[in-house]
Amino acid sequence: MSPSVVAPDLVQTDLEQRFLDVVRETTRELDGPMERHGLRCFLLLERLAEARGLEVDREVALCASLVHDIGIYPSASHGGVYTDESGELAERMFREAGAPAERARLCADACAYHHAVRPQWERGTEVELLRRADQIEVFAGLVRHGLDREAVREVFAAAPRDRFYAEVGRLLLRALRDRPTTLPRIFKLS
Repeated sequence: MSPSVVAPDLVQTDLEQRFLDVVRETTRELDGPMERHGLRCFLLLERLAEARGLEVDREVALCASLVHDIGIYPSASHGGVYTDESGELAERMFREAGAPAERARLCADACAYHHAVRPQWERGTEVELLRRADQIEVFAGLVRHGLDREAVREVFAAAPRDRFYAEVGRLLLRALRDRPTTLPRIFKLS
């Protein structure tokens, strides 16, 4: 892995580019904290898959990683559960691109269930690995799901984490104020 990775380094398909464009349009930033969060989640997802010898749909994994939190932005929300809204956007974009319904649903589920409390293997490898990658990322590598410290450090060094917590905190506080009843449902407890 190179010492520094930016999203265009990873984008290989038109659909992946469209997902990146949506992140940049929504956040109004190039290489901003949420874009880098998505990159780190994807890189961690790839490492988790490799460590377990699992195959993943790379396009689904990258697209879901890029937009899994996009619904927390007011401009991308219609007032619902942000994880579900992220999934709805992902599914719509896959369908508009002519992707099979199963791939569209897989990408949607990866977004919608990335904060689920229970493992999500039955929904798909990409769904569970994004859930785990996001936990590694959010908990700054304290939770590693079997990855060694060096692998996590390499990912964090490749896509710097600066401003990540400030951005998430700002967005969560706004969501708590504007959509308080939706936040408990992001963990899919029921």
